[in-house]
Amino acid sequence: MKRIAIALCTMMLAFVLSTQVNAATPTKAQKRIAYTIKNLKLNNEQKTALTPMLASYLAEVKAAKETYSNLKDKLKNAIDKGTLTDSQAQQLMKAKYEFEAKEVAIKQKYMTKFASAIPYKKVYVCFDLINDKMSKIEGKKQTKDDDDD
Repeated sequence: MKRIAIALCTMMLAFVLSTQVNAATPTKAQKRIAYTIKNLKLNNEQKTALTPMLASYLAEVKAAKETYSNLKDKLKNAIDKGTLTDSQAQQLMKAKYEFEAKEVAIKQKYMTKFASAIPYKKVYVCFDLINDKMSKIEGKKQTKDDDDD
């Protein structure tokens, strides 16, 4: 009976620890924000002001990209197999260009917001950093197939 209780306690502890580890894992957005803030070398006041703006910026870009991403996911098999029809390719291109237009508008909107917290020269660098590939943000060597956002 004592062994069962010890085994049960061990399993519960392992579950609690694994849950905490998973909860502590930062999201891609959080990793991007931390990477950007770190590399901009900001003071505490600037960090405090810019961090929520970066989170909002990333959320807006993600929402704008959703239609294109969903369509691309839906057509993934056709893309991979090379069986994409002209109509499907046209839909993909239209969705992509609509996203890109929205993204430019979002960047223009946030350029001004970011400049309220940091100088424009840092805003310029900020956009480069926040859009770096995840492999660079996570410090991984990039392979030929790496093209995550």
